[in-house]
Amino acid sequence: MNFKKIISAVAAILFAFYAGQSAFAEQSSQSGSKITVTPSEHIRKISPYIYGVNSGVDLNNVSAKSIRLGGNRMSAYNWENNMSNAGSDYYHTSDMYLITDIPDEFKRVPGGPALALSNQAQEHNVPYTLLTLQMLGYVTSSKRGRVSEENAAPSDYWVKVENHKDGEFTLEPDKKDGTVYSDEYLNYLFDKLGKSDSETGIKAFALDNEPALWKYTHSLVQQGDLSCDELVKKSVDLAAVVKEMDSGAEVFGPSLFGYSAFDSFAGAPDWQQLKADNGYRWFIDYYLDEMRKAEESGGTRLLDVLDIHYYTEAKGVCGERSCEHYDNDGCVKARLDSVKSLYDETYREDSWITDTGAEFFPLLPNIQQSIEKYYPDTKLAFTEYNFGGGDHISGAVAQADMLGIFAEYGVYFATIWSFDKNEYQLSAINMFTNYDGSGNGFGDTLVKSEYENEDISVYSSVDDEDDGRVKIIVTNRSLHEETPVEITLADEADYKSAEVYSLYGDSSEIKTMPAVEEIKDNTFSYSLPPLSVTEFVINQPASKSGGKFNIAVPAVAAAVVIAAGAVIVLLKKRSK
Repeated sequence: MNFKKIISAVAAILFAFYAGQSAFAEQSSQSGSKITVTPSEHIRKISPYIYGVNSGVDLNNVSAKSIRLGGNRMSAYNWENNMSNAGSDYYHTSDMYLITDIPDEFKRVPGGPALALSNQAQEHNVPYTLLTLQMLGYVTSSKRGRVSEENAAPSDYWVKVENHKDGEFTLEPDKKDGTVYSDEYLNYLFDKLGKSDSETGIKAFALDNEPALWKYTHSLVQQGDLSCDELVKKSVDLAAVVKEMDSGAEVFGPSLFGYSAFDSFAGAPDWQQLKADNGYRWFIDYYLDEMRKAEESGGTRLLDVLDIHYYTEAKGVCGERSCEHYDNDGCVKARLDSVKSLYDETYREDSWITDTGAEFFPLLPNIQQSIEKYYPDTKLAFTEYNFGGGDHISGAVAQADMLGIFAEYGVYFATIWSFDKNEYQLSAINMFTNYDGSGNGFGDTLVKSEYENEDISVYSSVDDEDDGRVKIIVTNRSLHEETPVEITLADEADYKSAEVYSLYGDSSEIKTMPAVEEIKDNTFSYSLPPLSVTEFVINQPASKSGGKFNIAVPAVAAAVVIAAGAVIVLLKKRSK
């Protein structure tokens, strides 16, 4: 046997292999939008509480990190008997709606929804709970059914709420004394769950829900406008009760319903005079300033988190807000672009907000400016938000962009208010919290990402524990075409491979994609599916030298060499 011919054949195989590898690398490097990620350049810590939901969402479908019990029902909720009133959402009906879908053990005890909230969070490993307290002034009595204007408060359809009880607390509240006490409610919850520093305790309390709308949603209690001054007085008094009873609990307020509430508290009667006298730009300035003054006066910080709601007002080309015309490219694009109203100074959405000037768009920089000027260190929460498309991939892409923007701008807390059709939005949250179904999620520290393609957004992270991985989420807003990208990690570390997970197409399931088996010179290429959210989990060897398979030839080439050697040995044996 001519061993020289065998060796020559093996060499030819190896040459062809390397040539193919080089040609692939050359071809890949010449195509695609360039993305550069610098893992060593940390931007900020990412709050895990931005990956949250409001109650009512099936936590079996989403790995949430925070949960809120809020909404219009909570404003007139009576903790003593669990009755609530729907307000204008449903004919001002008083009933037991809030305990309909909670476990039986909580239905017949005071504070049932709050106890169920804590229980649900424990069962699904949700670390942060936010509970709405009542500041409206009256809550539902024991009388059920639709409440007419003739029975507006005060009447026997309502019970007065007071923040301070003059007397001892009881764990069996008196349901016939005509008054419900906020401090007694808190005491009851602390007895059952512990305070905010306990495993089961409620972590934060919200100062009611959307007070600028009470004259519409709860007109049988709030008859007429609520002034700015009245709101602040109510807020300071209730917040002081919370802090007095649990200094570690965080207070959220004032739960502003949308842009007109941010601007003028929905045209409150005293707003224009307050604005002129103090040089405020918008209502958010005033509220922050007043809560800061309250801290200076009383010595205790009463507002930890500025609480706002934001539902996009952007219209599709059809003229409808947040429409479901998924077969219309213009309507889909309008949803994808609408997220830019949060951060992009050059973007103008098609909405009534733009028609009236959009003075405070982009929203996040304007809010940050107000916080820095009037009440530094105040955190920001979106306790309700939704950009629509919960049953379409465009909703997933918009949702992922929202979460990425929340991370970039240091938002502290966010809980989506989702509707019946929400599977794509929940999957987008899972891309950040549970991409592999095993509880692994996006990193806790945002790092620098650079790119130029307007059809994509890139959010990159590492973990503080420094496990050697970089996680990159890329959204592709191209409607019909794949988008090739070339990703480079500007780092001294030697990255070798990447797991890939993607959310795209007609399924809300996160798909495990073929891995990037080899990263050369910390650069690799990938083709993003149209309308998609893709996560790259990039790994590096245990060490730069001597690591497993960290040798000069690729694993496949090594296998060829080993096989060739085996053939030579076998032929030698046969020749004997």
